[in-house]
Amino acid sequence: MPHAAWSFAAARETPMQARRAVVDWARSYVEDRAVLSDIALAITEAATNVVLHAYRDHAEPGSVTIEAEEYEDHVCFYVRDEGSGLAPRVDSPGLGLGLGLIAQVADSADVRAPEDGGTEVVMRFNVSRAA
Repeated sequence: MPHAAWSFAAARETPMQARRAVVDWARSYVEDRAVLSDIALAITEAATNVVLHAYRDHAEPGSVTIEAEEYEDHVCFYVRDEGSGLAPRVDSPGLGLGLGLIAQVADSADVRAPEDGGTEVVMRFNVSRAA
């Protein structure tokens, strides 16, 4: 099972850096361009959520950690932060569509609250899709 991991500071440029790194890795395992596009969108949304929300109560932004695993018929991505955890935010600078969008494009998606704090978004994508 090939595995990859990246860590980024939760900064403005992070979503695009994460997107590039993950898609470059995924190209070795996913030939379906539609699936690659969905992976790119989901990673961008998950990383953006970390940048906008995870460290809002912290003096300094923390990190975004992404892990990837390749299996025979699917790839999984784990986007983690060590921030404040998942909580409603009425003053959100976004539209609040990120997690819903991830759920639409991933073959499965889950949001978890790790015991040591923060948030983890787990996304699974089949390597190919039936036409």
